[in-house]
Amino acid sequence: MRLDHLFDANWHYDLLHEVGSPGGGDGQVYGQGTGILSGRVNGTARWANYPRLRGGYAFPDARGTVDVGDGGFVLFSLTGMSSITDGRGVHVMLFRTDDERYQWLNTVIAVGEGSVDRADGVLAMRYYACVVDHLPSLDAARAMA
Repeated sequence: MRLDHLFDANWHYDLLHEVGSPGGGDGQVYGQGTGILSGRVNGTARWANYPRLRGGYAFPDARGTVDVGDGGFVLFSLTGMSSITDGRGVHVMLFRTDDERYQWLNTVIAVGEGSVDRADGVLAMRYYACVVDHLPSLDAARAMA
């Protein structure tokens, strides 16, 4: 797999509510925020996240939209895993749009890596489009059938 730079994003929570679990089990967070994307996708994002907290990690479950200008927008979903202790995060994103300029995103799976500051509610991430470049022969798999 080849990873092609897609965009950088700075995410900022402007609302963040956390509920812990009695006895130290899983917690839950609800947050909303904005983001600025720059790269092959440029725009301002609005999103909501409902991550689960478990064992020093947050597991995001976010949905949002990116205003790409001229009335266009891109919807996105975001999942992943972020360390609450060392601030390292990994995301997976999918996209959906009718905007002709960005319809190529409808078939992109993106992965992102970056820094997460839970206390300040900010993230700085870099996202990459996953491009298939390893196509092995299917002969061995066919022989098993």
